[in-house]
Amino acid sequence: MNPSSDITRVFVAGATGVLGRRAVAQLVAAGYEVTAVARGTEKAELVGALGATPVAVDLFDAEATRDAVAGHHAVVNLATKIPPLRKMAFASAWAENDRIRTEASRNLAGAAIAAGAQVFVQESIAFVYGENGDEWIDESQPLWDSPFTDALRAADTAAASVTAAASVTESGARGVVLRFGFFMAADSDQVALMFNAGRAGLFVQPGSDGTRSPIIHVDDAAAAVVAALDAPAGVYHVVDDEPATRSEQSAALARAIGRRRLIHPPALVTGLMRSRAPQLVWSQRPSNRRFKEATGWAPAHPDAASTFDALACELRVLKRLPARVWAALAVLAFTGLSVGAQALADPRGFFTDFPFGRGWVASDGVFNLHLLRDFAALNLALGGLAAASLVGRSRVLTRASGVVWLIYAVPHLAYHSLNRELTGFDGVANLAALAVVVLAALIALAAVIPSPPLRPAAVRGPARRPRPAAAASP
Repeated sequence: MNPSSDITRVFVAGATGVLGRRAVAQLVAAGYEVTAVARGTEKAELVGALGATPVAVDLFDAEATRDAVAGHHAVVNLATKIPPLRKMAFASAWAENDRIRTEASRNLAGAAIAAGAQVFVQESIAFVYGENGDEWIDESQPLWDSPFTDALRAADTAAASVTAAASVTESGARGVVLRFGFFMAADSDQVALMFNAGRAGLFVQPGSDGTRSPIIHVDDAAAAVVAALDAPAGVYHVVDDEPATRSEQSAALARAIGRRRLIHPPALVTGLMRSRAPQLVWSQRPSNRRFKEATGWAPAHPDAASTFDALACELRVLKRLPARVWAALAVLAFTGLSVGAQALADPRGFFTDFPFGRGWVASDGVFNLHLLRDFAALNLALGGLAAASLVGRSRVLTRASGVVWLIYAVPHLAYHSLNRELTGFDGVANLAALAVVVLAALIALAAVIPSPPLRPAAVRGPARRPRPAAAASP
C-alpha cells in the first residue's frame, strides 16, 4: 500500500526518553506538529523546549489514551521503562517495561485505529534471535522463544492490528515495527559505563571475540523514526550497517579513547551471562537493508568505529597518550620549565654554574642579563606548551609543541655541533642533552593520537521531500 503524504500531526509516547527526546526534536525539525506524552512539570517543560505540545496521559488507561490520540495522523510508541544498571539482572525489574509493551502498546494501537491514524510506529529490539554466528538475519526470522520475548510479540501484534484493521476499513493505515540495535547515546548509563571502564583499560561487553551484536547511534535511531512515517507496513531492523564482533568493538572503543587495547571479561562472566541473559552473549547479525530500501534512510554512523568516535566527541573524552609521546612531552616540559625557572630566578648563577656547576653557558661569552631573561622566558613558554599538551592530550596541541620545540632545538643543536667550545665529557654531554630534546620534539610531532572528527547530526527523516515508492509488505 502507498504511504500517505497527508501526515501533519504526530502523537509520541515515550517522548522524554533517550530516543524520544531526539525523535521529537527531529520530527519538529521535519515540519510535523508533535504532541508528546510528558508526565510532570519538568518533563512537560522539556517537551515544550523541543517544540512539541506536552500532554499528560496514563497509557494504561485505554479511554484516556484514545482521547489524547484523537485528531492525530500518526502515533509513535517509544515508551519503555528500562531498569537501572544495578537492577537489570533481576527479572522483576523488567515487569513495568513488559507491561508497557503489552498493555500500553495495545491501548495506543487501539487509539490509533479509533483516530483513523495513517501509521502506527512501534519500538522493538533487534537482538532477540538466538545464536546465529556470522549469518545475516532478516526480519522474517522468528524471535527467540522465551518469556522475555512475550512482551515483544505483544507489541508486534499491536502494530499488526493497525494494518489488519485497515484491510477492513480500507483506511490505508499501516503498522510499522522498528527493531533497534543497542542504543549508543552520550546520555546513556550503559554507554557511560562502557567508556569509563574503557578509560580504565577494561571492555565490559560480555561474549566471545567472535560474538556479533547490532548497535545504533541514537541520532540515527531518531532519524529512522521520522523515516518510518513513510514506511510500508511491516517489521524493520534499525541497526548499523555492519554489526561488529566483540573484538572489533573493543578495538574501536580503544581507538576512540586513545588506548592500544582493552582487557576483555573472563570466560566465567560470559558463561554466567549465557545462563542469565543469553541474548547479550549470542552472536546476532541483523541486516538493515530492508528499511534502507523502503525509506531511503541510512545511518550517519554506519559502524562501531564511527559510532564510538562520535560518542567520544560528545562525551569530550580525553585521549590517553601513547607512552612514547607522554615521555617525549614530559622531557620537553621538564627541560623548558626547569631551565627557564632557574635562568629567570638566578640569571647570574645560571650563567656561571649551569648545569650542576659545570659552566656550559659561561664558556661561550660574557654575561648579559637581558639575554638571559629572554632565554628564561622562552624556555618557560616552551615548557608550558609541552605541559599543556600533556594535560590536554590533543593531537593538534601535541604536534604544535613538537614543531615549536624543533624550531628552537635544531638550531641550538647545530650551533653547539659546529662551535665546540666544550670538550671532553662536557662536550659529549652537552650534545647528547640537546639531541634528546630534538628527538623528543620529533616524537611529539609524529604523535598518532586518535582525535575523532566532529560529525554532522544524523540525517533528518524524509518528511517534506518526495516520497519513496512503496515496497512490498512482508
